[in-house]
Amino acid sequence: MASLFAHGTNATAGAGVAAPSLDNLAATPFYFSPTSSVLPFLSDKYLSLIAPVVVYWAVSLFYHSLDVLRLPFTEQYRLHEPEEITKRNRVSVQRVVGMVVVQQVIQTLLGLAVLEDDQTVLRETFADHQAKILSIAWRIRFYAAKLAGPSVAPVLVRLVTGSQDANQAAKWLYWWGVPLAQFWFAFFVMDAWQYMLHRLFHESRWLYRNFHSHHHRLYVPYAFGALYNHPVEGLLLDSAGAVLSHAAARMTVRQGIVLFTFSTIKTVADHGGYAFPWYIDPLHLIFPNNAEYHDVHHQMTGLKYNYSQPFFVHFDAIFGTRMSAKKFKALREGAEERKRAKQQQQQQQQWQAAKGSEGGSEGKSGGVAAEAPTLETTGEGADLRPSEILERERDPLVTTDAASYRAKAGTNASD
Repeated sequence: MASLFAHGTNATAGAGVAAPSLDNLAATPFYFSPTSSVLPFLSDKYLSLIAPVVVYWAVSLFYHSLDVLRLPFTEQYRLHEPEEITKRNRVSVQRVVGMVVVQQVIQTLLGLAVLEDDQTVLRETFADHQAKILSIAWRIRFYAAKLAGPSVAPVLVRLVTGSQDANQAAKWLYWWGVPLAQFWFAFFVMDAWQYMLHRLFHESRWLYRNFHSHHHRLYVPYAFGALYNHPVEGLLLDSAGAVLSHAAARMTVRQGIVLFTFSTIKTVADHGGYAFPWYIDPLHLIFPNNAEYHDVHHQMTGLKYNYSQPFFVHFDAIFGTRMSAKKFKALREGAEERKRAKQQQQQQQQWQAAKGSEGGSEGKSGGVAAEAPTLETTGEGADLRPSEILERERDPLVTTDAASYRAKAGTNASD
C-alpha cells in the first residue's frame, strides 16, 4: 500500500490544526516485517504462489477428515449424506484431484508471468514510510482547513479521524485504513469478475456445455472439488480474477499473499459441504456467501441462481438471481411432500379401481381433473412464498419460464 501515496512537499504545513507530533510515527504495526522476505528461505513472490496451493490441500484435508470421521457434532451440519457423493456426482475423485493439480499449475505459471518481482518487494518494504505518513497528514490538515476554515479545522479533523493530531490519524490510515479498504475493494472486484463470467458461462449454452459443465458434474460439492474446472474456465474465472483484483486494488506483493491465500480458503470452505453456524465459522458474520448458499447453485433446481462467489451475495440480489438456502429448502421439501401425497392418491385410486372392477362400474372415474394454473399463465410477481409457488407450479423444482424464475428468486421463505 506504500506505493499509493506520493511524498508531500510540506508535511508540517496547515494552519489551525494542533501542532503535529512526530512521536511514534516510526513505529510499525505487528504485521509489518522489515525484512527482504516474510520467510528467510523463500521470496515473497514465490510465497504468494505457493501458499494458496498449500492451504487448498490443507483445508481440503480438514474437510475430508470430517467426512471420514463422521463425528456426531459435525454431522448435524452436513448438507448431504455421504452416499450422495458416489450416487449423484458424475466424475471420480481421482479425476477431480488430477484436474485441480492442472489448474494449480496454470495459476502458478500465470503468477510467475504477471506478479511483481523481488525488486518491487524491496521498494515496498523499505520505502520511507514516515515521509508517506506525513504526506497524508499534510493533506488532512490542508483539506480540513480549506473546507472548514482554520478555526474549525481541528474540530473537523477530530470528528472525521477521531484524533486532533493529524499525524496520528494519518498513521492509522496508512497502516490500517487504506489496507483494509484495499482488501474490501479487491473482494468487490473479485466478486464482480466472477459473477459476470460465472453467469455468462451458464447463460451461453456453448460455454456451459464445453467448459462450465465440468464443474457441475459435482452435484454434491466437496472441498477437493472447489477448483475442479475446465482449464480454460479455471484460468479466466479464478486465476485471472485473483490477479485482476490484486492489480485493481493496487496491493503490494505481501498483501497479495494474504488475498490469494484467504480467497482460496474461502472457496474451499464454500464447497466443503458443511453449513456451520456463525459461532463455529465466524466468517458467516462478514460474508453471507457460504457453503449452504453455494450448494443451492449446485443443485439442478438452483443451477441458474446464486452465481455470486466467493464473498458476498449483493450481485445476485441486485440482478435478481438470488435464491436463499431457506427458500430452496422449503421448495424442495414442499415438492417432496406433494410427490408423496400424489403417490398415495394414485395408490388409493388404483385400489378403488380394483375394488370397483370387482363390484361393477362403481369405481369408474367421474372425469379428468383440471390442471392447476402455472406461474406462466397467471403472471404472478417476484419472490413468491414457497406455498404460492407450490400451488401454481406443476413441478416447483423445474424452472422453464421467466415468471417461474422471478417467483423463485429471493429470500421469501415464510408461509
